[in-house]
Amino acid sequence: MIDISDIHMIRVVTELGSINKAADALNMSQPTLSKKISRLEQKIGIEFFNRDSAGMVATPAAEFLIREGNDLKQQLQAIEHRLTLMSDMIGGTVRVGVGPIIEQHMLPKVLLDFADRDYPFKISVTTMAGDVLLKQLMKGQIDLAVGPFMDEDVPDGIDAPLKTADKLVVVVRKEHALAKLDSATVDDLARFKIITPNIPKSLGSRVIEYIGTGFQPTITCENYTMAKTIVNHSDYVTVGPEHMFHNEFASGELVKLELPYQIEWHSLCLVKPENLLMPVIKEVVDLFGQYMEPTRPL
Repeated sequence: MIDISDIHMIRVVTELGSINKAADALNMSQPTLSKKISRLEQKIGIEFFNRDSAGMVATPAAEFLIREGNDLKQQLQAIEHRLTLMSDMIGGTVRVGVGPIIEQHMLPKVLLDFADRDYPFKISVTTMAGDVLLKQLMKGQIDLAVGPFMDEDVPDGIDAPLKTADKLVVVVRKEHALAKLDSATVDDLARFKIITPNIPKSLGSRVIEYIGTGFQPTITCENYTMAKTIVNHSDYVTVGPEHMFHNEFASGELVKLELPYQIEWHSLCLVKPENLLMPVIKEVVDLFGQYMEPTRPL
């Protein structure tokens, strides 16, 4: 059976391209390394290197082994991380991935609550698009993901213990031609250019279903901070969750218009079922639970 040390050996020889240099890097003699490679090739029944005057040239089999070995290393690191979190609540780090809207609206509250309670573990937060969050959660690179997911986005083997929803609204500056209206029709929106952050595919298809294919942003930006700035200084229009503009609506800086159909922006907290058995991860889910609704009893 191939083990991690075999994969490491093949990787080092491939990177250095020389059996002598690889032997030095691996702290063994050249004959010993040559024998190890030959025995592995005989055991598997395939050659990992073409040997010529240019040195050791990796075969497709070696490249495949190295590529798959990288995934295996990540899986082992994820297993070790989970075991650390299972052992106790001291010294571990819970890795949280969030979408841009959660980062701006909910995450500051959650982190303040975390700071106030003086937990004996750490939190590491990264912000990513929804599709990247899912991939990293599935690979065990993050422990939970909170982002713009619909129910149909949740893959098998993933739990969604928390949810939140907010209606989408049209937002313009107070001097805008649409500012005196209570709602915006499809024709109204078609008259002006639109700026929005990246919209999840599932939500984007729903927006197009209700509003039409005319809903195509001229500018796609990273977050609503940029969208607010552009809207406040131009005749651009944006569409987003109502809570993202609470302060601007209250001050009168920006104006809210209802969409012709009610469409909701959904966010879910996603976690692997086995992760919820870990006390530290359960604590972090509970922190988010102060600002989200449970989908079932936790």
